[in-house]
Amino acid sequence: MAGLLRASEEGLKIIDMVRRNLGWNKTEDAWCVAALVSTATLKRFWAQIGIRRENFINICQAVEIENWEYIAEGYKIKKTEPLLVAAIADIPLDNQTDRTFPLPENLPPVRNWVQRTKEIDTLKTLITPPPLTNESPTLAPPLTKGGLGGVPIAISIVGLPGIGKTTLISQLIRQLHTEKTPFTCAAWQSLESATGKAPPCDRTIDSLLFTLSNGEITATTNAQNDCGKKTENLLKILRDKPCLLVFDRADTLLKAGEAKAAGYFAEDCAEYAWLFKQLLETEHQSKIIFTSRESLAELPPTVTREIQLNGLDRDAAISLLQSFNLTANPEELAEMGDRYSGHPKALQLVATLIRDDTEFQGNVGNFLHQRDWLLIRDIERLIDEMIARLGDGEQTCLSRISVYQTSEYPLSFAGISAQMPEVSKYELKENIILALKRRQLLYYDRHLKSYQLHPLVREKGEHLLNHHPEHLRTAHSQAYNYYISIPLKPKSEWQDIEDIQPLIRAHYHAHQAGNLDAANAIISEVCEYLRQWNCAELVCGNLPLPLLTEARK
Repeated sequence: MAGLLRASEEGLKIIDMVRRNLGWNKTEDAWCVAALVSTATLKRFWAQIGIRRENFINICQAVEIENWEYIAEGYKIKKTEPLLVAAIADIPLDNQTDRTFPLPENLPPVRNWVQRTKEIDTLKTLITPPPLTNESPTLAPPLTKGGLGGVPIAISIVGLPGIGKTTLISQLIRQLHTEKTPFTCAAWQSLESATGKAPPCDRTIDSLLFTLSNGEITATTNAQNDCGKKTENLLKILRDKPCLLVFDRADTLLKAGEAKAAGYFAEDCAEYAWLFKQLLETEHQSKIIFTSRESLAELPPTVTREIQLNGLDRDAAISLLQSFNLTANPEELAEMGDRYSGHPKALQLVATLIRDDTEFQGNVGNFLHQRDWLLIRDIERLIDEMIARLGDGEQTCLSRISVYQTSEYPLSFAGISAQMPEVSKYELKENIILALKRRQLLYYDRHLKSYQLHPLVREKGEHLLNHHPEHLRTAHSQAYNYYISIPLKPKSEWQDIEDIQPLIRAHYHAHQAGNLDAANAIISEVCEYLRQWNCAELVCGNLPLPLLTEARK
């Protein structure tokens, strides 16, 4: 058609070098914005399909190529060499191009990035061999099933939805792309789809082969091969050159429902289980990263390192909130970050609500004063996706233990057991608690030496109980029985409120269960001590202790 231009082979080579210098992929969002074109138009440009002249010129000029004629097919300009030399000249020297890799075409964008420096450094240490020293051999360490020099072959990043797993790995790849690393290519494979199920394993392998072979192995040329043969071809590439593979949202491959099934591959994903087994148990010089909302229990632990991703620290959470230009003082921003335990997605959703809703008009203080709950609808939807995967025993346990205020008092196995008297301790520990841990809904804090619930998960558990008032009263009654049974020091040794914390907890749960006689008995026992320690106001300010009025006198 008249007025249409398409790129020549040499022109594509030139523009490919230029975009790599910019750190852009071939369909970079920023490129589309700068050129005022759609992603589809940019894809047609790379496929050498004719596009409108003005779009073609804009695409070239967006990467600072003013002489677009050098890129277009049919323009017989002899002096293309200077532009090609200029493009090459901008590429870092010292053989860095031999040490880096092109960014995967489907690499997710990184928005609202905050400095997870510690996590990035940890990942780099795990997937790249240590630098050579004068004492170390000049050759690379031998390949073993444990990875290079004891470094694991695979890393599994697990955590709640919205905690930032995909963003973290996308940023890691972008940084590795600009650094000297052993990797020569990288592939990003999302296992999420519109149906909620992973794409067929055969299609995933085809995609990996196409990317890692630089387009030489296509689905068409590979059509006659079965899954086993395709996997052999994939392993050959991984042996021949160091690659970095990412499988994002691997949790879509896992079973839902029964606690015993948590972390295990679903029956219809057996081909993926076999593929991962081959990738992790065959010697090669490549690395594999999984992101998942649940632990991948079937990955061999001898070659896999699991890392639980937690929320942002306070400073990073404040920085994220500040990017939304809200009206707030540092204390209010810190309180907001603490409320959500630094959960990035939750903070972004809440910040957007505060900024855009006329009720709050960008004022964080207004939001904090008006809301004493955490789960706005968009955040609750993320947690609901996890709750929907639970079996009956897991959901019962999660809802019952949500009555414990774990920030106030450590939650032990005995406390959880008190809420699940109908199951054996073995069943509770080896199936229900293990399943909740694998699904990232319950975790053990080795520093506090206790179990913890994320505030969002705890509030969701409370919501589940509130639908059944009789269940709520039962859970509080069982919590009262647990705390009242905890041995205390003799009264003669009571020095401060810490010595009677179990009684304070027992009072709270007795009151919530409607057992006012039990609540009154506890207050009668501790009233004099609270008065001596000047703690009556402190306790009344944090717990609903209506029977403490006498302690104020």
